[in-house]
Amino acid sequence: MTGGDGLTRWAGWDLRGGASADPSAAEQFARSAPGEPAAGGRFELLAVAARGFRPPKFLSASPATGAAADRTSDGEPDHPGLRLTWSLLYRQVAETAPAEVAPFAIYLLGVDPPADATDDDLVVFNDFYTDVHLPEVAARRNALRAVRYELVEATRPPYQGAPRFLAVYEVDEESAANRRHKGPKYASGPEVWQRHTTPWRLWYRRIGAGAPPGPA
Repeated sequence: MTGGDGLTRWAGWDLRGGASADPSAAEQFARSAPGEPAAGGRFELLAVAARGFRPPKFLSASPATGAAADRTSDGEPDHPGLRLTWSLLYRQVAETAPAEVAPFAIYLLGVDPPADATDDDLVVFNDFYTDVHLPEVAARRNALRAVRYELVEATRPPYQGAPRFLAVYEVDEESAANRRHKGPKYASGPEVWQRHTTPWRLWYRRIGAGAPPGPA
């Protein structure tokens, strides 16, 4: 999902008009999905593992390789019947495997280091996150792959702000159906890691072109 500079734009979308929303808008959004896993994707909210937080109904993830002619002032494609609620640019910093298979769903986690973390603290934080925690969670979730991102720009942030780091765990249908963590506790990590916060714990199902078929 990354462009030439390792950049991905994550955009959140909701239906316009509430009860009078265009019923075909979601279908049109799904049809706009690219066919190749590495070219991005379209996603629909599956579950929220947090309280007091209302994420967008739909997400798009697109390699950020420059503005296209059909983009809005927020740098996003115009999807009729949908309104843009998020527009966030993240740079990939680590992955456990290349994108080869389209996932059934993604587990999207936003992570913030402690506000008082120094530059040296962040080196320790990131080393543990990349080398220990990311592969550890991927293994426990039976993820196809996991990717870490760092925020570059919040063109249109959520009202609570955008997390500094984003982790995306790509999973198959079975793993998406078993969303609770099972097994031993994760490694506690260094002190600076122990003070991190996780404002996002979101599950989205892949829709449109390239989406694995559901049950028959």
